[in-house]
Amino acid sequence: MKIRKKWAAGLASLLLVSLMAGCNNSNDGGGATDSGSLKKVTISYTIWDKNQQPAMEAIADAFTEQHPNIEVKVDAIPWGEYWTKMSAAAPAGMLPDVFWMHGGQFMKYAEGQFLEPITDKVQANEIDLNNYASNLVSIYTLDGKNYGIPKDFDTIGLAYNKELFDQANIAYPDDTWDYAKLAEVAKQLSQPDKGIYGFGAKLDTQAGYWNDMLANGGFILNEDMTKSGYDEQASIEALKARYQMILDKASPTHQQMTDTDSVEMFKSGKLAMIFDGSWDNGNLASSEIIKGKYDWAPLPKGKVKRGNIINGIGNVMSTKGKHKDEAWQFLKFLGSKEAAEITAEMGAAIPAFNNTQDAWVKNNPDLNLQVFIDQAADATPYPSGSKSYPVWFSKEAEIMSQAWGGAISIEEGAKKVAEMMNQAIEDAK
Repeated sequence: MKIRKKWAAGLASLLLVSLMAGCNNSNDGGGATDSGSLKKVTISYTIWDKNQQPAMEAIADAFTEQHPNIEVKVDAIPWGEYWTKMSAAAPAGMLPDVFWMHGGQFMKYAEGQFLEPITDKVQANEIDLNNYASNLVSIYTLDGKNYGIPKDFDTIGLAYNKELFDQANIAYPDDTWDYAKLAEVAKQLSQPDKGIYGFGAKLDTQAGYWNDMLANGGFILNEDMTKSGYDEQASIEALKARYQMILDKASPTHQQMTDTDSVEMFKSGKLAMIFDGSWDNGNLASSEIIKGKYDWAPLPKGKVKRGNIINGIGNVMSTKGKHKDEAWQFLKFLGSKEAAEITAEMGAAIPAFNNTQDAWVKNNPDLNLQVFIDQAADATPYPSGSKSYPVWFSKEAEIMSQAWGGAISIEEGAKKVAEMMNQAIEDAK
């Protein structure tokens, strides 16, 4: 009798082990912790900002602590190479398991079916998109489907060199400044014979004249994204005002800023002011020349309002990934409050998760980083939510560079851009 009981107990144990093995083998992902598998899996996470790599690695380590069978390999590819490599990897089915997505590139990858939709996860309440600002969520939504989880957001600020202001005995920029004041002070601070200029009036969109156009009452695209605003008189006026600073020698020429980017000029102490994004604060702080000598102010007021563009990186996953269950677990963790707090506390970026931004500001107590948070509420979302965007955006700089280089007038350039954009919108219908 005792032998029978032992045999029965042994058989029951054997069946239990077999059952568990069957459950583990049924997981196509090869080891997601939800199914209890202990199989080790390595997933890839690719980003484009080396300054943020330590924070992203800290997040990956925190995730692995909770999911010991999933290791995350973080790779940083410079922005200039990132999209070239991603464009080649996408059709080959070789995209990273999880990677950063930019609003300007999203449409191309979503329409190409290279991104895994996460709508079912949202509907199953595995992730709550109400935790993030709605205008960020919409950036990574196409035809009612969700593809990305907001990682961070960025707005544009006015960076200024305190040392150059002090030498000229000029008060620092503040929230009373308008564009007339910006132009006036830029001229006062310029010393072209010494290679020093008051402002970098560069050819740029998100961190440049898009903000000027909005502040002056113009627009990039109308609300339903059916018409360009480049040919609006208010937009043309704003573009001319920016270019005038080059003509007045209050800014380096277009060629000078092509040879050496205005951000690098600012970092070397050759520019007193630039428009720049919150994402670039770590880059500016890395300069031994201006470290401790610069600060931030809000963008100047225009005739209508204080213009500003808001954008944000989204975390997405590949539709061809070999470990989708594990990739989803990591993607979900990237969208958590814990990950946002790591991002903020390490000063990597302004986290998109609601009410976690204070730590990012406090991480740099000597800088007025609060301006980026304060400007977010009234900022205009990056205008990439139309199917025509990839077409017109790639051509915009080609036309405007002719105007900034003096080959055509600013007004002619703006009208050419508007015509091209409107045609691209029509063709995309």
